[in-house]
Amino acid sequence: MAEEFTSRSSWHRTLVYTAVICGGSILVLFPAWLPRGSSVAMEDGAVELLQLALLSTSAAFLLAASSHAGRFQPTYRGMSFTTMAAAIGEFEDVLHTLMPSPWSSWVFMPFALIALYYFLRYKRESLRFVGLASRHPASGFIAAGLIIIYVFSRFFGSRGFWEATLEAEFPPELPRICRSYLELLACYFILVGVIGFCLPLSRRGNGASTES
Repeated sequence: MAEEFTSRSSWHRTLVYTAVICGGSILVLFPAWLPRGSSVAMEDGAVELLQLALLSTSAAFLLAASSHAGRFQPTYRGMSFTTMAAAIGEFEDVLHTLMPSPWSSWVFMPFALIALYYFLRYKRESLRFVGLASRHPASGFIAAGLIIIYVFSRFFGSRGFWEATLEAEFPPELPRICRSYLELLACYFILVGVIGFCLPLSRRGNGASTES
């Protein structure tokens, strides 16, 4: 992967990538600019749809890149099914509306089990990939996305934080809105990281770039 940044025009690509990432991180929050009515239902729906779209796109990239990943093909497939499970989990409320059943909360489970099979069945390749991927810049975006979801979104999305921060009364939906937008930004970071892992493979058509 390191060779992708060693050519004379690499700094041009770096500038372009940086501009696209920064611009995308702003545009991905466009539901905040939607006109508000008596409720934020439309805004919430747009946020959830964008989260689903970003995670689904990430899963599609990983699944498509798996055919070029060489020895890491099972690992890429496992990551793809993991992302599918996350996408279904983000759409849990809609699934519960379409399928009013206690089982609607477990629709993601088959995808998670398939991902677990790939990781455990090809454990050596998965561990090798983790060691190599930790040195790639794309892993930083994915790590940032996971930190936003499991740390910042829960912190800034809690009522206790806003009750301690604001002395005056605040809208009751404020914590939920903050949590949703932070999760949306995290999904975008994950997509950027996934693309960073997949593009070198699509250019070379094999798994050599992952091992470099």
